[in-house]
Amino acid sequence: MTAQRHLTFSSPAARVQYALLMGLFRCAVTRGLYGRFARGLGKVFDPENAVILHEAGAAPYRILLNDGYWTRFALYLAPYEPEVDSVLRAASGATPLFCDLGANMGYWTTRAAPLFERVIAVEASARTFEGLRGNAGTLSNVTLHRAAIHAGSGQVLTFVNTHLSHASARLMGDLPANAQDQTETVTTLAIDDLVPPGTAAVIKLDVEGAEIAAISGAARAIAEGSVLIYEDHGNDRACMVSAHLLAQPGLSVYSSENGLIAMPDVATIRALKRDPFKGYNFVAAHAESPLLAQLIQSFAKSAKPR
Repeated sequence: MTAQRHLTFSSPAARVQYALLMGLFRCAVTRGLYGRFARGLGKVFDPENAVILHEAGAAPYRILLNDGYWTRFALYLAPYEPEVDSVLRAASGATPLFCDLGANMGYWTTRAAPLFERVIAVEASARTFEGLRGNAGTLSNVTLHRAAIHAGSGQVLTFVNTHLSHASARLMGDLPANAQDQTETVTTLAIDDLVPPGTAAVIKLDVEGAEIAAISGAARAIAEGSVLIYEDHGNDRACMVSAHLLAQPGLSVYSSENGLIAMPDVATIRALKRDPFKGYNFVAAHAESPLLAQLIQSFAKSAKPR
């Protein structure tokens, strides 16, 4: 969704704050420095100042201007994860269900709502969930859950809201929280308890280190033909999530950055991950999944010269 994009602002002061951010963005040589700029300005201006991203066909997406993660993508109107957009468009009409798991503020929830009959969005952080509710809570075909995606449903786990970026929030696991981080408890949900039996869904999974546990809780959904869009981060040179998926009998992994390209091994995936600060999205499904076959066909058609 890159056409007919424009921004509006929550107030005249928000427009001024945005203009200052644009100038600071040009000076920032690293993502971390820009994040400090955004948080610093957020202490000077009203913390509720926001920019609203409008794209044709999708609900408005509200971004707080003290948010160093999302404002990077609102500035200059650059496309966000176009490889995910291409998969969703290819899947539209081929399945009724899209699951946005680790939905954050609901960017992909709001983009997917016009493309699928039903969208399920799950976010673990209480504060981030409120942003998700604000962006997607009024959409009639969207169901929201505040939960952590994991191997099974009903566990109560500790969730860490990292002080630098909500995009890095995670289940505590073996890595303790930083002194500046905030923790809270959250109940778990398994993917197999979200996807109805017999439905092959498109499932976007971005759960910051809990991917393998989450995939374990999706055994039935994947066996029944669901297609997984998952993140393999650039700083993980072992490609642990991809290696886990490639080790499963019958599963295939694809890159969708330049068409749907089969990834035969971890070395091929590692070679694609050139930026250690970036999360790379890949697609995984059983080789015999009819939904996967439809995606492959759709990508092949779009690649043909016109």
